[in-house]
Amino acid sequence: LAQYQSAADDKQALIVDAGANIGASAVYFHTLYPQARIVCIEPERSNCTLLRLNTDGLPVEVVEGGISGQDGHLFLQDPGHSDWGFRVGSTGSVQVPTVSPATILQRHGAECYPFILKIDIEGGEQHLFDGGNLDWLTAFSLVVIELHDWMLPFEGSSSGFMAAMGTGAFDIVFRGENLFCFNRHLARHLKPVHAPVAVPAPVAAAVALAA
Repeated sequence: LAQYQSAADDKQALIVDAGANIGASAVYFHTLYPQARIVCIEPERSNCTLLRLNTDGLPVEVVEGGISGQDGHLFLQDPGHSDWGFRVGSTGSVQVPTVSPATILQRHGAECYPFILKIDIEGGEQHLFDGGNLDWLTAFSLVVIELHDWMLPFEGSSSGFMAAMGTGAFDIVFRGENLFCFNRHLARHLKPVHAPVAVPAPVAAAVALAA
């Protein structure tokens, strides 16, 4: 990742933290990449309040809402897993706005290049990956995702993501609960490293803390 970042142009690296919760992963990402711009997406209001406090003074933009394949609205759902378990779905009583990764890239594309996309949205993957244009996915050099079929058995929440991975654009490394998906096409111009791919411990720690 560091090699890819150094090989990029003069634009600012863009990190998208989807399911940012109270900002633990955003703070870690800033520690790793202090010059990066971080966009945090979190649908629950109280979490967003703490997220803003924890990232105050950092190059972080907080988007209070959900992430989905299309801009629009979904509903906040609380399955009872404490403050970390909120997700967005097609039913509910509290409507929240949603933003698509394509819109985020469009907003920041003039000044930033897509670097890392972290996705931990508690089962909302279905609304992110099912249908629509997924060109935004292969724009990132690294996608980190936690899937939630274990939480939502037989609902197919990860099916859209698995289909998207069928394009063969990514090398996938498992670490803990997360899949680290390295964009092979973006890294082709870099000097090959003939060693097993290891997920940097700080990056893994950042994602684990946010879980």
